[in-house]
Amino acid sequence: MKLETLSFDWDNYVGKLKSFDRSQIISIMDDYYNSNLSVAKIISKYSISRGIRNLSKEFPLIYIEEKCPYDKSNLVREMPSRNGNSTRIPKCTICGHELKRNCNCKGCQEKNRKIREQKRKIIISAYALNTNKVKYEDLSVSSKIYLSALLHAGLNDEASKISGEKIIEEKLSPTYEFDRIILEHLLSENIILVDPMSPIEAFSVNDLSIAYYIFKVNYLINVEDDSEGIDSLEYPDRSNIIQYKEECLAMWKQIALYECLEYLVEQMREARFEFNPQKKTKLVINHLIEEYSIGQIWNLIYGSVNHAAAWYQKSNVSKKHAANSVITILNNRGDRAKAENWKLNPYHRSYDNKLSQLSMVFFDSILQIGSEGYEKKPSINIIGQ
Repeated sequence: MKLETLSFDWDNYVGKLKSFDRSQIISIMDDYYNSNLSVAKIISKYSISRGIRNLSKEFPLIYIEEKCPYDKSNLVREMPSRNGNSTRIPKCTICGHELKRNCNCKGCQEKNRKIREQKRKIIISAYALNTNKVKYEDLSVSSKIYLSALLHAGLNDEASKISGEKIIEEKLSPTYEFDRIILEHLLSENIILVDPMSPIEAFSVNDLSIAYYIFKVNYLINVEDDSEGIDSLEYPDRSNIIQYKEECLAMWKQIALYECLEYLVEQMREARFEFNPQKKTKLVINHLIEEYSIGQIWNLIYGSVNHAAAWYQKSNVSKKHAANSVITILNNRGDRAKAENWKLNPYHRSYDNKLSQLSMVFFDSILQIGSEGYEKKPSINIIGQ
């Protein structure tokens, strides 16, 4: 290493070699980089304190070509070790700016403040709250139930907005897919609006586009309150909902689909099968929902997954082949159970599988049938009893 070509920061030197004069330090560095002497022999040669563990870290810092963006002075970095490694991040000796993404110097703090301020202006412009409020009485049955469940899951303590992160924590619906369906439905109807004052990190802003992360932003309720205020949205009058029996039956079947998908994914994971439910899976489960309760389909799922797992263990089929057979087995077992009039006892939810807010709102508050929502086949005759 040609030490004479380097520019050292002697003015701010605080290393453990400061008792030596500059020429001696240069000699030590020359032996370190340009001789075959071991570090131990160098320490002995110059009577250096044996308490030094890493000699190269005690050398003066050197100026590099990279300049500080705020005061234009050259940054400094530590000398590398003999193997060429250098872990210290280049730094400005004047303002403390460091050459790293999350530098916290005053200059970077001010720069980030201006960037965030500009992003906020863009977000407010893109998601300006200029939409007229919708009337509650004009909402569909699905919208009223979805909104009730969403408020149960995500309403903050001040009852002023819905927290996107809380929606996940409190489990809005049985699956993330269903969560997204609910949010996109309510957004499309202007029943909820993206809160432009959500955390900056909840948005993706660049020169070409702006978008938001659906489970990170907060939402504002855009429904006209009646005399009871938000209570009537979170706890709707069931009598005004259950009179629409066809819509309630459709909701029951939709919840049943995702309850069964959640259980299927759980069982596949326990069997260590890779699985991502696609259209055929939903077709099979929807077919079963016409004949069986949620709990009975859980029974069929449990047996089907275990049958496929046993087949994999006892034969030469691949794990992927065995996993792919589960839906076919499930469909066949469902048809055979009907043809042979099997007595299918409804299975129960596992203790570590949290009940969703949507399922509780619908079965406990709207239909008021509780566990029967899982034990009985979806039927219009049960609604409003």
